[in-house]
Amino acid sequence: MSWKLKQIFLPNPNLADEYPNYENQLQPRMRFADSELRLLFEQHEASIMEIVVREITAYLADESVCNDEEDMFPRRSEMTGEWYVGEIELFKKEERIWGSVFTRFLGYYPEPCARLPVDDYLGLEVWITYDPEQQVFLFDGGLDSSSI
Repeated sequence: MSWKLKQIFLPNPNLADEYPNYENQLQPRMRFADSELRLLFEQHEASIMEIVVREITAYLADESVCNDEEDMFPRRSEMTGEWYVGEIELFKKEERIWGSVFTRFLGYYPEPCARLPVDDYLGLEVWITYDPEQQVFLFDGGLDSSSI
């Protein structure tokens, strides 16, 4: 990559649990099935974010999914390198704990454009699972991308 990824933190508290974006500057939506899952996230937040950073960095470094070819999306030349967390979710399904961290990357939008000159460009959702025996979160192999 020609630029370095930099996490930014949006300043506005998200008290009404609204959809955050770069324009409204809302902090992430936090979705937990119960208070135990919220506590589990809080206890493992640092290691979860290490997984997220590792996986988004690997994705964006992969020439087959991100480069500057004309028909490519995402295109590195259109990205600022800045990203933020838009949503965090943990839930239980089939006796397992699953979750995701939805990251959002900023891109350039030249004039004339209805968007801000720098605005949301790419979403990467990193999927995790909890291993109760080791008491750690693990990357579950899933990473979904979207244009935002």
